[in-house]
Amino acid sequence: MLPMTKPRRPTLAEQAYEELGEQIVSGHLPAGQRLFAEELAGKLEISPTPVKEALSRLEREGLVEAESRRGSVVRRFTRGDMDETYSARLLLEAHAVTVGIAEGRVTPEFLAQLQGIYDQHMAEIAKQTTEALVVAIKLDRDFHELIVSLARNSLISGWHRISIRQTQTIRNYSLARYDARRLRGEHLAIVEALRRRDVEATVAALRFHLDASLEEFLSRPPEEMPTRR
Repeated sequence: MLPMTKPRRPTLAEQAYEELGEQIVSGHLPAGQRLFAEELAGKLEISPTPVKEALSRLEREGLVEAESRRGSVVRRFTRGDMDETYSARLLLEAHAVTVGIAEGRVTPEFLAQLQGIYDQHMAEIAKQTTEALVVAIKLDRDFHELIVSLARNSLISGWHRISIRQTQTIRNYSLARYDARRLRGEHLAIVEALRRRDVEATVAALRFHLDASLEEFLSRPPEEMPTRR
């Protein structure tokens, strides 16, 4: 019998990376917000060194931009940035679906897990609280990341993780902007197409969903747009 190995505990830098990443994606740290390692370290009750490591990682992933001698700032996305990021997401998710269906990976177990995430997501949205919104955003990400896991390619999953966090940062959610009715229908269409193992329908549903997400953002009044021109 093989000896049991203890799960590795995340380092302080990893914990800071996850916490700051969630705050950026959820809009608690909005686009243009200045980030000072010492100030953030105080709020997280850790030393500045792991916070600086976390900010460097977030910068590499395109969520944070460094400003010389003035700390860092949450990235502001241009229209070109948005088009590229959404296109990248569609490319990665469509590839995963195509490979996954062809290889027989859309199993009853996979579909049950995807349906479970969908149901939890809808339940959190229905609560209409700021706390539930944070959970809903993560479940939204879990939904798409599970789809990408069909590719069984760690490199593709890593690229997708970066692209989906960027698109969620771009949208800068709030309760008023989180369109539950649209998400309910669009995610359900993806689930149902996968249930039929229909590659063409699933890719079309993904494309419609991502196009609608980008269009929703671009339709906002100028004062609500956290991007640079």
